[in-house]
Amino acid sequence: MDRTFFDIHMHAMDLSHPNLVAFINRIHGLGLDLIFGGVAETFLKNEVLNLLTVMENNIEDYFILMEYFLKSKQPAFCGAEGPIRIGGREFDTILLTPLVVDFGFKHIKTDTFYNMALGKPVDGQTVDNLNAIKKYCSFEFKPTDTDDGTAVPRISQTVFEIYPFLGINPVNYEYNDMQTLLQRCFSGYTGLRENLKSHMGKFDGVLKNVGSNVFAGVKLYPPLGFDPWPDGKPDEMKKIIYMYDLCVSKQIPVTIHCSDGGFIACAESADYTNPLKWREVLHRFPGLKLNLAHFGNQGKIFAGDSWRETVIELIIAYDNVYTDISCLGFDEGFYGKLKDVLHDPDTFDRLASRIMFGTDFMIDLLWGPSYNDYLARFIQTNEINDEVKVKMCNENPARFLFK
Repeated sequence: MDRTFFDIHMHAMDLSHPNLVAFINRIHGLGLDLIFGGVAETFLKNEVLNLLTVMENNIEDYFILMEYFLKSKQPAFCGAEGPIRIGGREFDTILLTPLVVDFGFKHIKTDTFYNMALGKPVDGQTVDNLNAIKKYCSFEFKPTDTDDGTAVPRISQTVFEIYPFLGINPVNYEYNDMQTLLQRCFSGYTGLRENLKSHMGKFDGVLKNVGSNVFAGVKLYPPLGFDPWPDGKPDEMKKIIYMYDLCVSKQIPVTIHCSDGGFIACAESADYTNPLKWREVLHRFPGLKLNLAHFGNQGKIFAGDSWRETVIELIIAYDNVYTDISCLGFDEGFYGKLKDVLHDPDTFDRLASRIMFGTDFMIDLLWGPSYNDYLARFIQTNEINDEVKVKMCNENPARFLFK
């Protein structure tokens, strides 16, 4: 029986990777315009400082640090405390899919003197992720007398399997360049776990040498200018259709940001991110393996739940549509709402087989204290039974990720 716990949605970024204009907008979107006033100052010192402390670390130590704290700091998992346990199942491997985000959106406007940010190429973040995976496979942290860690050659068994998703925004590419990139990364894609595992940690430092079965899927991000169905823009539509055709023919999983939060850098963000955009895509490409992430969450005041209802509608209508609970599972209140979503016996089997566990680490540190804590909330909640939890953290993401 497979002993793998899947985190289908997380990120590995340091402060050099996000477009910081979009990052600042993200913070302002949380109500921190008066950053030094009262509640905002407390928020800054706690959640934002927690996030920035992680992002200040050397990105190459990222997964080593995650593993070290996962084993050594309460609530601890996969270390002295033993494996993750859900009901009668034990999980001693955590499979991560770091989602690379293409922050290369051009010409972000601001109300400042230097009022144009030119964007950031995605290559740097991609290289850093691959280097971090390589270092993790060879090194680990050892505790010292001061309770710090020192990187040493790896002796213990790794906790993580790590298979990144390629971040791409077709707007940032000419057609031929995008076609070349996707062919290089996916022409020999098999969707088999053993092939991905054989490439894990083997990066030689040259991005153009990266071929198939290094990336497990594709990550798309509408708030940074990606339009899932750019009707009326023939040049953009040509690129989109090529990408969807390839993903369907190869059964490459696609994860799409689907909440009204995030790193917002374009005025059309709400329209592009709305899951209604995917009705036409799925009508044309019904075999597309798609994760509408964040369960269509609408966090803005008076926003309602229409996006979530659309996500549910698409899951019921199409066999390869999934969702995840990344950046949502912080308390019993959320899991109580998830229980309500699953209560209808007519749709229970369909929905319970399509919802996946994800954390959105490190971004989730704006609302929760640690990766460990997010795992513990999911494992310990009484709102969702163990059978559904196992589907969410094992069976469903395995079906989504692998052929």
